[in-house]
Amino acid sequence: MTYVDAELSQEVERTAEPILAWRSWALTGRSDGTRLLLRPVAGRAHPWRPREVVTATCKRGGVFHEAPAIGCTCGLHASQTLDILRRTKCPAVLGRVALWGRVVEHELGYRARFAYPQRLRLICQFCFWQKGPLGQGPTVVAFYPRDELVPLCATHLESAHANGMAPKRLLPAAVVDQRLRATYAVDPLAI
Repeated sequence: MTYVDAELSQEVERTAEPILAWRSWALTGRSDGTRLLLRPVAGRAHPWRPREVVTATCKRGGVFHEAPAIGCTCGLHASQTLDILRRTKCPAVLGRVALWGRVVEHELGYRARFAYPQRLRLICQFCFWQKGPLGQGPTVVAFYPRDELVPLCATHLESAHANGMAPKRLLPAAVVDQRLRATYAVDPLAI
């Protein structure tokens, strides 16, 4: 693995071990809790396919180049700390991810050529935004249109109903969490 410091714009280190960092994803699947897919929370990036290494690509200005590139924002992003992830849009899953290949370090984290999740955990996005990873865990996973699955604690499920955002279907969070980890063949994330 080649490790690059973005501020120095030069190669810093070569190592055989992956870098472990934090990442959050949105979650999609069927209303019965099957066909689960991790999806990036930002942009229109492709889902992370189960049991397949994710490879970064970039076509900036209509020209392909190897990702991640210095001077570009391309690559598979992960952060050094959990606090940065609390700013993400609609996270449903929190995890540790292994990064390798060319890895560029920047102020808030890393951008990598290759990645795969190592440990995963469902989170209630509202608790995560308000209290961080130690907030109340989800009790249900709500199924919404466009196959969106949203883990919710009991308090935020009640809020969703009160605000006219009742889900089409509810699934037990423990079952979906276990299926997700089995689908991606990873261990649970303990915080």
